[in-house]
Amino acid sequence: MKDTSHLPGFDHSNLSMLVAAARRSVKHAVAPLLEPLDLTPLQAWMILLIRESGTVSLTELASQMWLDHPTTSRLVHSLEERRILAIQQDPNHGRRIQIGICEEGTAFAETLFMASETFRERMEQGLELEEKRIFREVIRKLLVNLSTMSAELPKRKGGLRGRDQEPD
Repeated sequence: MKDTSHLPGFDHSNLSMLVAAARRSVKHAVAPLLEPLDLTPLQAWMILLIRESGTVSLTELASQMWLDHPTTSRLVHSLEERRILAIQQDPNHGRRIQIGICEEGTAFAETLFMASETFRERMEQGLELEEKRIFREVIRKLLVNLSTMSAELPKRKGGLRGRDQEPD
């Protein structure tokens, strides 16, 4: 077990506080990498997801990013304006759009990918495959629990609930 003495309160913090602290720490650590690219963490994540999966629908992208449709759509359009992403009608479905990396955005996506790989390697340094598997399983259980809790709550003003809330 690693020494956590340099992390005040770690051993006594509840899981929700640790998840929040990890999220903040990732955002702070990734910010210097994204600043020169003029990207937010969500924009970077979106580009990387599309780079990895290929062309996706708005619904697929929102689901993969754990975001609502309006937030996902705003992110897509901001990256389309920068000529990183391209939006096209799905030829097999009249109302569905397909989102992909446009030709002009390919080099940008590759630059981002290389930076993200370096970041991931450093962040995951010292973790064994089994530790990563266990971590994913724990996070999956937490997300299922939170999703169930959210579904049981009455709808909030404006219709936002749980996973449909906008990120901060």
